[in-house]
Amino acid sequence: MGAPDDQLQGWFSGLSYKAKRKLAATIKEQADGLASAIKDAAPVQTGKLRDSVQVRRRRNELDLEVTAGGDDTTKDVRTGSGVGYDYALATEFGTSKEEAQPFFYSTYRQMRDEIRQAIEDAVEEAINS
Repeated sequence: MGAPDDQLQGWFSGLSYKAKRKLAATIKEQADGLASAIKDAAPVQTGKLRDSVQVRRRRNELDLEVTAGGDDTTKDVRTGSGVGYDYALATEFGTSKEEAQPFFYSTYRQMRDEIRQAIEDAVEEAINS
């Protein structure tokens, strides 16, 4: 038995071109909307954190992820230490010296049900088309 992603991709491959496009477009639309809301919620000092929020395509058209942080938000824990720390995490969860300023997971949790419903509706439409 294949992995769930492989099963989903197999099901997706069996859909008509029109249904595939509609479902993939709905998933992309939901991911883009989530990324936009996370950007809006991100605290802004330099703008690097906000600008690091992006939608990434993973293995296929249905597998998208919204991320924040990375190279642009990683700096040395202490100047010259050579130990990097992504301040996107420090912002989201806080540190021993800084209060948390949640922007990522709190936004996702607020939008999760709406996103899930939009995708479920698109799957149902794809099945029935």
